[in-house]
Amino acid sequence: MFPPQTIVGRTVPKQTFVRQMGADARMRQRFAHDVERIEWAAKLAPSTLNVADGAAVHEIAAFRVWLKRADCDDALFAFIDAHLPRHALFVLESEGRAALHICFKQAVGRATDGRVFRVVRAYRTPWTAPESLGLRLVGTTMDAIYDNFVRQIAGPRIAAPHADLAQAIAATAEAEAHQKRIEALRRRMAAERQPRKKHQLHQQLQQTISNAPQWTNSI
Repeated sequence: MFPPQTIVGRTVPKQTFVRQMGADARMRQRFAHDVERIEWAAKLAPSTLNVADGAAVHEIAAFRVWLKRADCDDALFAFIDAHLPRHALFVLESEGRAALHICFKQAVGRATDGRVFRVVRAYRTPWTAPESLGLRLVGTTMDAIYDNFVRQIAGPRIAAPHADLAQAIAATAEAEAHQKRIEALRRRMAAERQPRKKHQLHQQLQQTISNAPQWTNSI
């Protein structure tokens, strides 16, 4: 999956993440119960890919994570990624299957030891046979490579037609929230017995539908 010159192949003890990242009791339990082994699989950076540095992304650390159970909570990977000074990609393996997991994160400030990140959204591919897992390296800068990783893994879950990834994710999230409001109004209208209130809910529903983003086709 990764070019030979990027391969690291170094096992990282789970306790390294637990100690250095200040995991609380619940997160320590997740590491113990859900994770079998972690390997730093590859270092994707200008020095290993012969691409330009990014404005926001300078290195992507690819980790292989062998899980004890496939339904491991996304919070574990959000915790790791939020505490890493670089961006990350997770190649998950469990029970003979594999999946790709990535957290879209943004820098929100600086600490004494580097940038502080906020995980905005996490995406994971369906589980599949390891040999079927694929990810294309697309882009001439680290920013572009990372953005393409996120879009490939997210697939149709990023639906907004914005070139800027952060805007596309934010717009998609707003459309999802809008759809939930529509569904809630439909449920309320179906349950309402009073004609007057039912009519008011119908009007409110039609107004909400008309305000949906024009690019959405899920309504």
